[in-house]
Amino acid sequence: MEHHFKGKTVLLTGASSGIGQDLALLLAGWGSKLVLVARRADKLADLAAACEAAGAEVLVCAADVSDRARMAEVARLALERFGFVDIAIANAGVGGLNPARHFDLDMHQQTFAINVLGTANTLVPFIPSMLAAGQGQLVGISSLAAFRGLPNAASYSSSKAAQARMLESWRVDLRPYGVAVSCIHPGFVVSPMTDHDAFTMPFMVKTRASSLIIARAIARRRAVTLYPWPMRLLTVFNRLLPCWLYDRLMPRISGQGEDVQPRMF
Repeated sequence: MEHHFKGKTVLLTGASSGIGQDLALLLAGWGSKLVLVARRADKLADLAAACEAAGAEVLVCAADVSDRARMAEVARLALERFGFVDIAIANAGVGGLNPARHFDLDMHQQTFAINVLGTANTLVPFIPSMLAAGQGQLVGISSLAAFRGLPNAASYSSSKAAQARMLESWRVDLRPYGVAVSCIHPGFVVSPMTDHDAFTMPFMVKTRASSLIIARAIARRRAVTLYPWPMRLLTVFNRLLPCWLYDRLMPRISGQGEDVQPRMF
C-alpha cells in the first residue's frame, strides 16, 4: 500500500489535528509530497516540520475551506509548486448537535458552509487538471451519519448526506475520464471532534487505525468505504428499520440528555 503513495502529491484539508494530522504523518513516512491545508497556521507549521523530518516535501497553506476564493488560490499554489495533484482529500469538517426544538439557523448554515461547500471548494479546482491528465482522485471524508437523520443532529446528518450524494454524482460523471472519486464514511474516531460526552460513541477507532483504513481505501480507489465493521453493520440495520421503530429506538440509545442545546464540535 505504501508504494501507491510514494512520490505522489496529496492535498489534505483539516490537516492540523485529528484524522487529517495523523493521515499527513502517515503519508509523509510513505514518501508522498504534501499540500497541508487548515485554518491554524501555527499547528500547520508544527505538522509540516514533522512531515519534513520524515522526508516529505511540504507546502503549507493556511485557509478556511468555506472561503471559495482562498481555496482556488490554494489549488493554484499547489499546482504551481508540484505541477499536478494526484489525490485531493477534503477532510475538513465540523460536527455538532442542533435539536429541532432550539434549531440554530446560523449553526446550520455554518455546518453546510464547511462540510458541503467546503468539500466543493476543495475538490472542484482540481477537476480541470485531472481531466486534462486523464487521471487523479478526489476524496471526501463523510460520516456514517450520512445514511439516516440522527437524533438532534439535523445539521450534521444532512450536511454529510449532501456531501456524499455530491461525491457520488461526481463519481458517475468523472469515471469515463479516468478520474476516481471516493467517499469515506468513518464511525467514531479518536480526535478532538469526539473529545466530549454529549452522546454515546460505540466502537471508537484509534486514529492511526483510521488513517490506515482511509489510505487503503484510497489506494484501492474504492467508491464507498464504511468503517469500522460493527458500525457498518449497525448502519445497514438502521437503514432497514421502519420509521415508527427508528423514531422510538434511536433517541433511547443515543445517550443524550433531555434538553439538548445547539453545540458544535
